[in-house]
Amino acid sequence: MMRRHFISVVMGCTLMIFLIAGGTSAPGLRAAEGDTLRQGVPTLPPAAPAGGSGGPLAKPLPAAALPPAPTYEYKAAGKPDPFKPFMETDLALKKKMEEEPKKGAALKERPVSPLQRAELGQFRLLGIAGDEKRRAAIVADGTTKKFYPVFVGTYIGLNEGRVAAILPDRLVVEERVETQDKKTKRMQVRKITVLLHPEP
Repeated sequence: MMRRHFISVVMGCTLMIFLIAGGTSAPGLRAAEGDTLRQGVPTLPPAAPAGGSGGPLAKPLPAAALPPAPTYEYKAAGKPDPFKPFMETDLALKKKMEEEPKKGAALKERPVSPLQRAELGQFRLLGIAGDEKRRAAIVADGTTKKFYPVFVGTYIGLNEGRVAAILPDRLVVEERVETQDKKTKRMQVRKITVLLHPEP
């Protein structure tokens, strides 16, 4: 009994939703509905939808009555290039150096870090930390009174010096120096030691 009641409720709800949503597609039902509604009502041609061209009596709007489509023109004057990268890539920098050799030479000679803006003798070694596997050192710039961390491979000094080793009590810096003989020029590596506790 309960099962039959449940099925009848579901079928009734489904039929109600179906009728509310737009009727059925069965031709017999539509014809019956149409016959009952048409009794005594004169038939009119279907009306054209608003703003569209539908139905046989609808007249198309002339082309002059339609508003012109808006056109947009981009003016680049005073605006940044949207396709230019924010940072210069290696390729762009290389191209810039090839086009402007004077500016390129100035870029190449310019120091990269604050450690490369002063002579090696102006730096004082303050401390060394770490073990045999990895060590770091702290140096102080004598003129600016700033402190910098230094690792193996860090460039320091004006002569493109590079930290070759950090020992428990000293820093070993290698500088490339160009020596000129009577006939040839040679690059020579000079090792400079910076002591943690310099001797008086």
